[in-house]
Amino acid sequence: MQLEGASQVLVIGAGPAGSAAATTLARAGVDVCMVDRARFPRDKTCGDAVSAGAMRLLDAMGVAADVLARPHASVVHASAVFPGGERIGRDYLQPGYIVGRSELDDALRRGAERAGATVLEGVAVRRVLRDPETDFVVGARGDRFRWRAGVTIAADGPFSVALPALGCERPRGRHVGVAATAYLRGVTFPAGPATADHYIESELPLGYGWIFPAVEGLSNVGVYQRRDAYGQRSGGLRAAFEAFLDRHPERFCNAERVGRVRNWSLPLAAPPHAISAPGLLLAGDAACLVDPLSGEGIWQAIFSGVEAAKTAAGAIAEGNLSPRLRKRYERAIKTRIARPSFGKRAVQHCLQGLVKSGLYRLRPLRGSVRRIYAGGFLEMTKRS
Repeated sequence: MQLEGASQVLVIGAGPAGSAAATTLARAGVDVCMVDRARFPRDKTCGDAVSAGAMRLLDAMGVAADVLARPHASVVHASAVFPGGERIGRDYLQPGYIVGRSELDDALRRGAERAGATVLEGVAVRRVLRDPETDFVVGARGDRFRWRAGVTIAADGPFSVALPALGCERPRGRHVGVAATAYLRGVTFPAGPATADHYIESELPLGYGWIFPAVEGLSNVGVYQRRDAYGQRSGGLRAAFEAFLDRHPERFCNAERVGRVRNWSLPLAAPPHAISAPGLLLAGDAACLVDPLSGEGIWQAIFSGVEAAKTAAGAIAEGNLSPRLRKRYERAIKTRIARPSFGKRAVQHCLQGLVKSGLYRLRPLRGSVRRIYAGGFLEMTKRS
């Protein structure tokens, strides 16, 4: 059965970026349709961390309470843990949360529906539609799906169907992070159950290992590296994860793994390609916006989804997605996400050098690391 239709805006992908865009547009009175190949609730491999900044955006969208009605854990403290067990801690004025992606994404999708968006599940989009005369993107199609729209927002992940319309390939090398994660029961938390620990180790160059607070008894544990650093090591990503567990028997000696180890790729900021074209906006992972230092992507996804929605609403009001509107969207992403990410890459290399050389143990340098970690530098993309 062929599914055909039209709306003012089409959103491809119902993850955090797509749902944020659809909710914002629907609340503004725009006719918006959001499609996703999955049927919800659906699982997605992730670290499950939702920062305080992301929660503020969700609160403004009116869905924060629905997210926190799902199983979750609060993150009140965080620690950077260096070789030898040295800890640099920080307290959050506003807590972050650990929320499983099946719960988070389902809550956001339901929020988009309540706001008035049309949501179509189980619909696989294969490519965007382009007007043969103007070359504008005018919708999308799949095997049994064809939908026309004045503006299309692609929020369908790093392998977006919209990339060919931009003449781009999927990101590679230093533009990609890789991560492996699993859930463990019975993890020990020496600094308290509401503390998220980030292990900065020479075995994980340009990356780190994490141990997050438990949700219903299960802790999300994983390792993250930039692809260019990971490619220099022997063994696979799963081996890096297993080695991380082996290095910390004090945390995992009584732990039981629940489920398998899962890998995924993270498209890192700054974007190596354009994030808009005539009739088209990219948001979330499709736009390559993940923090290269921390691997965080949910705040970036929600922020870009909201900004894409504002831009699309302006395009509907003006009659087209003008170069001026596209430039405004790209400028917002560059200012809040891409530009700070260059600084974070520099910090990443600095941390690697300090750990490899052991210089982080020197008191003056330890003080500098403390100011960076505990002083809010890492949150600079999320300041309002």
